[in-house]
Amino acid sequence: MELEIFDNISEVIDEFEKKEDIYKLIAEEVKTFFEKDVFTESNYELSMIYRIKSPESIREKLIRNNYELQKGNPEKTLASMRDIIGLRIECKFIDEEKYAYQLLKELFTRTDDDVYYYMFSMPRLKLKLSDRQPQKQKNGFEIYKIDGYYQMGRDKVNFELQIKALVNSFWSEIEHRVVYKNRNFLLNDSFVSDLFNSIKKSLNTLDNQLYLLYNRFHGETDYEQDRTAKDKKKEHEIETFITSLVFATFDDLIMKELEFSVDFKSSCDAIVRYIMNKEEFNEMSDYGRIIQHFFDALDNVEDDWKLISQIKLDRECHFAPGFEEKIGKAIIENLNTNFRWHLFFSILFTMEKKSEKEQVIEEFVRACMSEMTGNRTVISFRSRGFKECDLILDEMMDAVADVICGSGKIEYFCVKGITTIHQAMNYMLPIVENELSRGDSWADIKHRYWNIFIKMIEL
Repeated sequence: MELEIFDNISEVIDEFEKKEDIYKLIAEEVKTFFEKDVFTESNYELSMIYRIKSPESIREKLIRNNYELQKGNPEKTLASMRDIIGLRIECKFIDEEKYAYQLLKELFTRTDDDVYYYMFSMPRLKLKLSDRQPQKQKNGFEIYKIDGYYQMGRDKVNFELQIKALVNSFWSEIEHRVVYKNRNFLLNDSFVSDLFNSIKKSLNTLDNQLYLLYNRFHGETDYEQDRTAKDKKKEHEIETFITSLVFATFDDLIMKELEFSVDFKSSCDAIVRYIMNKEEFNEMSDYGRIIQHFFDALDNVEDDWKLISQIKLDRECHFAPGFEEKIGKAIIENLNTNFRWHLFFSILFTMEKKSEKEQVIEEFVRACMSEMTGNRTVISFRSRGFKECDLILDEMMDAVADVICGSGKIEYFCVKGITTIHQAMNYMLPIVENELSRGDSWADIKHRYWNIFIKMIEL
């Protein structure tokens, strides 16, 4: 004679099998809704898959998690299970998980209880967005896991919604098949546990490298925003037009003053990009204002232009310690001693004639720091929360400043220089992250790789 608990479980399984087709219809409807009403609002490529728990999985979960089973009331037991329907939003890369979650919060804004939220177009579908995300799992890793339910008449059908990048989906399969389903796996075996932690961190590094490759093959750089291809093309055309206009204007002035021409096209590119970022020209609707801004800056420019004159500052400039201070002092030292630096800042001061020169230098130096440390690899490294994170990045940026100051090359402020620095960061930081995770000290890592990093910075 079987224990009563197994009779109760059989009742739950029977009830589930009666409703299994309904669960599949609900999951399909939710998937269709997300594809038509949610993912179409995304800047990234998102997709959804779902699974319905099998009778075997339900049986195992009821026993493993010691669910309260009431004889003759299998409906209540099924209703208490949060993940009979499992939905997963899939994105390409780990950083896109946060974006997908924020997208849900932006779209699911209506609520009746400040706990579950829904969209106006689908009030039957509600997500519990009041919980903190991502959640910490028992294994120590984070996951975006959201409870939800579908209102079907007077009944609520629960589901669990996860958001996962490709490598995290792959990791989940490894963990589920090798660990969760394997009776021989010893959870308290520190060697095996450490090995799995290492695999997970390696997958995170792989995700970062795949992201860089993806951008490389799709012709994207750290300077580009996630816009449509049409908008990007239009932006490039307008930026090229403005750069050509600036170059032609100052090339003519230089020719008249020096009676020969010099190549400063890359400097014009950098100055135009800097001003566009500073003035926050981000949308297609801004482009009329962009062109007018540059026309105004170039109006009567010959009245303020005197390349052979020294640049004089009226007050002391103020910079943050470290990278910014070193670069700021280098700019001031080279203003009247290095022709290419003198030319670069003569053009910039003329374009920014409404601001005092000292303020222009201070803002430019801050923008350089932001641009050089604003790529995805640096942001990802910061998010890992290593104790020495700030020290490591400060030392790396100090080294970058030393190389720039020692070289005397204005190209470091241009696309070529920024790209070179990003590539060096993209090489160094994944190594640092991986070896810190293994327990190595920053001093040891620096001793092994510092010379390679310095060499990669050099133009």
